[in-house]
Amino acid sequence: MIITLLCMLTAGLYAAGKENNSYVKANGKTYFGTEIRMGIVNTTIITSDGEKIKLQNTDIQTVMHNGRLFERLPVVCKKKHITCMAMMEYITSKDGLRLYRYNCFNKRCDPVNGVIVNTYPEDVYYVFKDGNFYLRIDETNAVSALPFFGIEIRN
Repeated sequence: MIITLLCMLTAGLYAAGKENNSYVKANGKTYFGTEIRMGIVNTTIITSDGEKIKLQNTDIQTVMHNGRLFERLPVVCKKKHITCMAMMEYITSKDGLRLYRYNCFNKRCDPVNGVIVNTYPEDVYYVFKDGNFYLRIDETNAVSALPFFGIEIRN
């Protein structure tokens, strides 16, 4: 009986340790799930009881999955214009400033042939304060901004 009780207790602790803290915040509600599948248009949340909840990506404000936090924030171009809203990954924070990474595809146009060439992924870093844009990290300020957050710059 004692061995059976210990086995059950160990199995319960193991299951609790594997619990997933994934959630999605959309339309003022929070949806918890064991699995989150993000598609191009919709996101599906699979709850612990197997229910599938489908949400449009445009309605989602926050996603926490596999220990990574993503929030919908404004994408600001080099000229300080907001181009759109996108999901950015939270990296770290310090003194009320929050550092985020936005992964986008950079493209160039070949004016001779009139086609887009050299499309490649690029990480752009932003700093927000109280949910508002504060700074876009670029070549001129990275040397001072990133070490402020404890991020080492390698040459």
